Amino acid sequence: MASHKTKDRRGSPATPPTDGKRVKTSHSPKEKRKSFASSFDAEVRPLIDLVDKLRGYGLDRDINLPAVAVIGDQSAGKSSVLEAISGVQLPRGSGTVTRCPLEMRMKHSADEDTWEGKIMYKDKHDVSHEEVILNRESVGDFVRKAQDGMTDCDMGISDELITLEVTSSDVPDLTVIDLPGIARNAVEGQPDDIEARIKDMIRKYIKRQETIILAVLQCNVDIATCEALKMAKEFDKEGRRTLGVLTKPDLLDRGAETSVMRILNNVDFTLSKGYIIVKCRGQEAVSAGQSLTEALANEDSFFKTHSHFRSLNQLQWGIPALSVRLSLELQKHIKKLVPEMKEDVRRKLLNTDQELQDLGEDPPQSISDKRKVAHRMVHEFITIATAMTTGERIYDQRFPQEINNLYSTARQAFENLYRKCVAKQPDIKDKKLKSDLKQKIRASRGREFCNFMGKFELVESCAREYISKVEEPALHCFDIVHETTTGDLITLAEVWFEKFPDFAEKVKDAITTTRKETQNECRSEIRGYFSMEKLVYSQDETYSRELRNHNVVWNAMDCPGTEESGELDEAAEEGEYIARPLLQRSVIPEDVNGVNKALMSLKSYCQVASRRLCDVIPMIIQQHVFQKKVKTLQELLIGMVSEEGNIDLIKEEEDMELKRKEIKYRYDRLLKAERELEQI
Repeated sequence: MASHKTKDRRGSPATPPTDGKRVKTSHSPKEKRKSFASSFDAEVRPLIDLVDKLRGYGLDRDINLPAVAVIGDQSAGKSSVLEAISGVQLPRGSGTVTRCPLEMRMKHSADEDTWEGKIMYKDKHDVSHEEVILNRESVGDFVRKAQDGMTDCDMGISDELITLEVTSSDVPDLTVIDLPGIARNAVEGQPDDIEARIKDMIRKYIKRQETIILAVLQCNVDIATCEALKMAKEFDKEGRRTLGVLTKPDLLDRGAETSVMRILNNVDFTLSKGYIIVKCRGQEAVSAGQSLTEALANEDSFFKTHSHFRSLNQLQWGIPALSVRLSLELQKHIKKLVPEMKEDVRRKLLNTDQELQDLGEDPPQSISDKRKVAHRMVHEFITIATAMTTGERIYDQRFPQEINNLYSTARQAFENLYRKCVAKQPDIKDKKLKSDLKQKIRASRGREFCNFMGKFELVESCAREYISKVEEPALHCFDIVHETTTGDLITLAEVWFEKFPDFAEKVKDAITTTRKETQNECRSEIRGYFSMEKLVYSQDETYSRELRNHNVVWNAMDCPGTEESGELDEAAEEGEYIARPLLQRSVIPEDVNGVNKALMSLKSYCQVASRRLCDVIPMIIQQHVFQKKVKTLQELLIGMVSEEGNIDLIKEEEDMELKRKEIKYRYDRLLKAERELEQI
């Protein structure tokens, strides 16, 4: 019929050509099947073997491998199609029979007497199974056993893959993945969300651009309602990766053949790869004992004698045509994707190698090796801690760069202490201070003349008050430097001993121990220093130099008692005798009661004390926090390493150990994959 040769809407042939190769008609279905199976063995088998090896290595965890995924509505005939292709009987029945993805690796053998089978899977307890199957009749039982072992109940499903290998003279070189049929409603024993779970599983496979979708559709139902075709269209809108397989043509109502022919000729529900129609044995034929060979002969006769289907191109009908078509499609698909797979594997191998380097060397196993590693790591840790506390920069990218700011943070704290000491010094222009000092002088005056200066005790008392005011800022300065140092050491330990978290916790405990010890010792020494400062003493030369400096400052400003305005009058009213400088202010005004001189003496001494303590306190802090603390920590850690129980802590966390194993396993499989791909 002319309509049967109609081109589809894109102008391409209704059934895509098979690279110009036409299969010659054999005298019997069995010979025809063998002819199809072996025609392309030399070219197809190496490519399919390659992908099977890569999947066997577990490479599908790292990259998407080329695959043929078989999908279909429940009871659409998927299992029957795969039975006919593979020559083995799979589990049959109503409802969800395929409960786990089933990877079928078919290998053609030239030896007619050869039949070998093997099944591999992991059960729900993650135990691997690999069993040899002695005859094709028992394949279904092995698949059921595997499904039962992988699921929680008789009707449950699993995402884990079952691999079935079949080597025979009557199978093509082909690997397909059979997915559970799309269930509409859960039956007794199945989870309520069975449909959603199956669809999610199917999507995981067919969304990959590397997957050829084999959509199995019943031709005796409305194709438009088939969930399998809808899902295929969802991820393959142009139909470029989808090959349609129509089943159960013998169940068509009279007159419905015309609609099926339109689909087969790619007029309706267009797919770039087109459609193939097959007739497999039904449950009745299986029950009657019909063999697969007889079923093939029956199929051949059905299409050759059918009033409509006999006009189809030979490549559009029958299991043999489907087998060779799938082999060719998979071969072309793999060849197309090999360069991309090589690049993906190369890139992931480099990334995985970097991950292994980032993890560092393998953890030691023996006690002796653990002790050596512990000593080495402790020594290196102390070296870095010493460098950090002496202001050296650490250029290791593993550490946060904030630890390089430790010394500058300490210097800033020291500068803040200096500013607070200056701010708290007595202000000789402060009227209240002057008034208080006058009152104290009057109150302490004895039998001496008014110009007698013997009021050291008053200056001493005020100086002590000043010293007391700056003690708390000095302790606060220590707290800032100490807390920052402790925090940086803990951060350093967390990073440096990251591989051994239990040992790292011990190191952090040691740092905490030194924290308490340093805090007690340094605070005690700082308080002792302030107790000493309250002796109020300075070398004459030091004090005199400061006093002379203040005289110059005094002469350069409007000092108390020399103002032309109200302060002179105020001083006169209070009985002070003021000798105004007649020529210049290079002469300190006479201060009969000594108030101004007392103020200047106080200011001078406080300046001396301030400078002294602003040097000494930072040195005390550095000695305790930067030197003694690190030295004490070193002693604690060396002692810790000598204890047998602590050596057992040189071990990775279980999660890290598993991560290391997984990365090594990934590296090994990627390396094997790279070698396999280099041969193509």
